[in-house]
Amino acid sequence: MSEKNNTDISKEISITRAYFIFLIVVLMLVQIVDTYCTVVLGAIPSQIAKEFLGEYTENEQNAILALGAGISSIGAYLIFFSQYLTDKLGRKIMLAITVLGMGATCFLIILSTTYIMYVILALLLGFFQRSDVWLIYINEESDKKKRAFYTNIILLAGLIGAFIMVILRSIFITDTASNWRAMMLFPIIIGVPLSIFILLTLKESSKYQLMKEDGTLKKKKSFKEDIKAIFQTENRKSYTAILIMSLIFGFTAVYMLLFEKYVSDLATLSQIQISIIFLWTVFAVIIAYLANGILSDRLGRKPLIYLWSISLPTSVILWVFGAQNPNYAFILVQIGYATTHISYWGLFGMLRLSALELLPTERRGSGLGLRSVFASIGGTFGLLLSSAVILIVGLATTFIVFVIILFVLIPINYLFLKETKGVELSEVK
Repeated sequence: MSEKNNTDISKEISITRAYFIFLIVVLMLVQIVDTYCTVVLGAIPSQIAKEFLGEYTENEQNAILALGAGISSIGAYLIFFSQYLTDKLGRKIMLAITVLGMGATCFLIILSTTYIMYVILALLLGFFQRSDVWLIYINEESDKKKRAFYTNIILLAGLIGAFIMVILRSIFITDTASNWRAMMLFPIIIGVPLSIFILLTLKESSKYQLMKEDGTLKKKKSFKEDIKAIFQTENRKSYTAILIMSLIFGFTAVYMLLFEKYVSDLATLSQIQISIIFLWTVFAVIIAYLANGILSDRLGRKPLIYLWSISLPTSVILWVFGAQNPNYAFILVQIGYATTHISYWGLFGMLRLSALELLPTERRGSGLGLRSVFASIGGTFGLLLSSAVILIVGLATTFIVFVIILFVLIPINYLFLKETKGVELSEVK
């Protein structure tokens, strides 16, 4: 197709400012549900252990929880197929399906009667929650100079979901009572009607629509060919580096999944204090998103990857030892765990954004899905391995041994990753 015709099509399917604002509001609601589902299971492992694993010792409980988390992470492998379908069927349909899936899965979690059932449903929730179709939507509709800004505005709004989780935890989980199932109600109440609203009101993304109009979607490839095509793009070297970094990032994440169980076992903090610490992490993540949104468009993506790769392991070491000090545990864990969240979500965001900006439009959904799969593969192997390590050395040493591996990201970033600041997505080949 000629450049002129391509330009004409772009004009025909461009969106109005009013619709763009409407789209941002809808995606904010999606991210609120998404964020809630992201953090809620990590806030209740001590309660799950009490209900389903009460007959085991403390170390055995922790090992089983890590094993269960490793098994549930397998659900994230299906993300690639979800985002493959996002490229084939469209952004709108898959966005609605993933939001509905989060609500429906939380309903089933309420009905859990065994730990095995809980793990299977956690696997399913991870599949829907990690699909990130909203991210493709906003990046395909945003101006290239403001992609990171709008992405992080939506992420910031999503933190309302984390704030709601903390409030509900402080209500339903205390030192004297526990009703963790009630914490599953929020995604049901919001997610199910929101999925219907998306189907009825949203338009397909303009870049995806352009892809349909210029005939790109008619050149259908098999699943195998689609994977192969990802590694035939001009940025394949940098994209491969992102995959390796995501694998390492996922491999070390046991400290995020079992933090609540660790500090609950030590008993240097009350459940109310733990909920307060979770509250501070909401504001910490705001700092991460603001830093990514403001600094990444000014300094670039690579400098922030350096920063987060250093501060993340350092902060974990701080709260691991700080939690063991009965006099200063509350202060040290607040500072350390808040910094962990700043660094974790900052690094997560930069890896995801860099992957998105390295890929052409017709490979973007599949490429983001493959990155998530690599992170999940790392997570699975890391959690399965950590399950055995926990039985031998306990949680504290396991956390430290795994998190220091993140320092490896620094030379990979320096040697292989391409800076993507200011790249025009439609021009990526």
